[in-house]
Amino acid sequence: MTQPFRTGSLYMPRIWPGLSITHADSHLLIRSDRALQTVSSALWNGGSASATHFVNWRVPLTYRSDDPVDMVGKQLDKWGYPVDKTIGLATAAKLELGSVIEEIGDEFDMVCLATAGTGNSSRAGTRRKTFSAYQCCTINVFIFIEGSLSPAAMINGIITATEAKAAALQDLAIHEESGAIATGTTTDSAVLAVSQNPQRPVHPFAGPATTVGNAIGRLVYGAVYEAVSGQFQREESI
Repeated sequence: MTQPFRTGSLYMPRIWPGLSITHADSHLLIRSDRALQTVSSALWNGGSASATHFVNWRVPLTYRSDDPVDMVGKQLDKWGYPVDKTIGLATAAKLELGSVIEEIGDEFDMVCLATAGTGNSSRAGTRRKTFSAYQCCTINVFIFIEGSLSPAAMINGIITATEAKAAALQDLAIHEESGAIATGTTTDSAVLAVSQNPQRPVHPFAGPATTVGNAIGRLVYGAVYEAVSGQFQREESI
């Protein structure tokens, strides 16, 4: 695990030379030298897509927009990124505390990035005040896999990542407004991006008992744990 943006602006994963992560101008840019197949809950190009650019944009806590999707799209265009090949997320979390973990696994290489804030922590399954929609994300998780996954495995991977995020918050004793242990925040998002390398065998599942799913769980858990705990370490040092 590492938090490279505490001291630098560029991180190059050792196991994936074609991937780079840059911190500049209020955002993190993850760039791939080839298009990756994606499934995500992103504001911009969410759902199933194909992308070479992945942006995590930090917006102020006072952020408001009647059309957040349009706002993200215009910002991506302003930065000069290909809007049709970019996945765009927004967050109020401190990007310099983002955590990156990488691992070589069973016919796959994996890089995970998480940024996290817990100011609006929540627990899924409990009754609370609700709204028609929220406008930006707080715990954002990106999972990049150099390998091949079936469509079902990609959805399975998002489920595994979500369970791992909840486990990290449980072990960190993050509570929501009622005092119960939080499972996330009200504005979380996740991105799973896969190279679909034809030279790699297809992983049909990505649950916690599969090699690829177990890696997703461990890397997401570790990245979220470090990103969240880094907030408190920073506050204590001030």
